[in-house]
Amino acid sequence: MNVSSWLKRAATSQISHLDAELILAHALNKERVFLHAHPDYELTESEQKKAEDYLKRRQNHEPVAYILGSKEFYGREFAVTPDTLIPRPETEAIIDLVKELSLEKPKILDVGTGSGCIAITLKLELPESDVIAVDISEKALAVAEKNANNMHANLEFKKSDLLKNVDEKFDIIVANLPYVDKNWDWLSPELDFEPETALYSEDFGLKDIKNLILESNTKLAEQGKLILESDISQHEAIESFVKSNTNMRLVKTSGLAQMFEK
Repeated sequence: MNVSSWLKRAATSQISHLDAELILAHALNKERVFLHAHPDYELTESEQKKAEDYLKRRQNHEPVAYILGSKEFYGREFAVTPDTLIPRPETEAIIDLVKELSLEKPKILDVGTGSGCIAITLKLELPESDVIAVDISEKALAVAEKNANNMHANLEFKKSDLLKNVDEKFDIIVANLPYVDKNWDWLSPELDFEPETALYSEDFGLKDIKNLILESNTKLAEQGKLILESDISQHEAIESFVKSNTNMRLVKTSGLAQMFEK
């Protein structure tokens, strides 16, 4: 079976053409451009078996990122495993908000770092920054440290349940914490493959965010910024909680990200 015929057959399996190209290229250990340049390339028996295995996994709703073992974020490729949340393009808004602040040598904390995509990207985009990343999961921290080493990003990783093991004060605290409510009716079956502790939170998805807001109030430097990702439907409730429980105020919203200032 050649590339063209395999892709045509995959098109009948209810997965997107892009997904089919990605998993076939992965099975061949080639870039996608190879498929377009060599549609008549004959798959070896082992290549076809790999491609079929990947196809079955995708048909079972397993995210492509876990099949490939990586996901792009802010123009860089990050290793991901089922121990880490898959980076989403909407989370890139956090990076843009931090860069817009144009702070000189900011001290930054990334809470719930997962694959490390936010912390590592901030360190690489702002080389003079001092970045610390924390997560409660040792397995997630291992993935994040691997990504940092692969990208030559010099930052510190710590195991911590939110800010429990954090003593310093920071100019910026960023977080993409669990904020999904299990009762939302639009949840995708693909989410079943991602770690529950990185996705779901109690109190309509706001428990972890509220706890971080309370803890951050004493960990931010004067005029420090707290940047949180959440669903847009939660923004009003989060702003109200901040107003009622802290001396911070909302200064900007960008996509799913809200920035509060002390």
